[in-house]
Amino acid sequence: MTPDIYNVNSKNFVGGPGRLVVADMNVEAPVSIADVMDTTSPHNLKAGWRDLGATNEGIAISRGFDTEDFEVDQVMGAADTDVTGFTHSLSTNLAENTVINRQLALAGGAIIETTAATGDAQLLAGALAAGAKIVTLTTADPAFKVGGWLEFTGGELKKIASVNGASVVLENGVDKAYATTDSVAPVTALPTKRIGYGTDGDIPFKRYALISQKKDGTLYMAVIRKAKVTGDDKEQSFSKEKRLLPLSLSAFPEDGVPQGENVYYEIEESI
Repeated sequence: MTPDIYNVNSKNFVGGPGRLVVADMNVEAPVSIADVMDTTSPHNLKAGWRDLGATNEGIAISRGFDTEDFEVDQVMGAADTDVTGFTHSLSTNLAENTVINRQLALAGGAIIETTAATGDAQLLAGALAAGAKIVTLTTADPAFKVGGWLEFTGGELKKIASVNGASVVLENGVDKAYATTDSVAPVTALPTKRIGYGTDGDIPFKRYALISQKKDGTLYMAVIRKAKVTGDDKEQSFSKEKRLLPLSLSAFPEDGVPQGENVYYEIEESI
């Protein structure tokens, strides 16, 4: 068969989802992917960086610039263009609709947390291995109710599936082991997180990194040095569908950085 004239390298085709993470501005801009995330399993983030979690319909980064025509007397129409400004943005829909993600995406206020309110605590009558579901109380207590919650020493909360005297069965196993020196208490009010949304105009700048893995296993990372959420309306629909959290960012140049990369830059592993 006669070869065609096209020079195609399918190894250069890229796609797939990204991992979007955020950090405060006091975290140094990374010089390598390893400054943000361990490059081997389990790919934990480095101190200061936080996952924004699952997204819906992709993560889009855009870059554009405005121009102004330059004309001279000797040319009909524009002879050149001058760049008058750049725009950089990132947008996505966060699928993990947590309080801390809403604080970021909707420019919310401080998160105020309350601890669980509990009834009388008592020592465990038997030790528990991690994953155990049956809790034996020292004394039966009617405050431990089916559908209610209990709290172990250290604050671990578990929902109660059934109660038979001093034996309490949990819906899910405990996260860690407990000894008979540890205590358990019925929960009378669950912990809460409160956040407000008002008219505070101080929208903080953050750093963002978008990490993606190519089909050959190598990693790519885009780092947005300095960005804040935009003022676009961000609608959340309470319906049968999953409630998504729109995130829209505008990026700005960082002071003291060369013009060629003062807004965002890319790093990719090369083999």
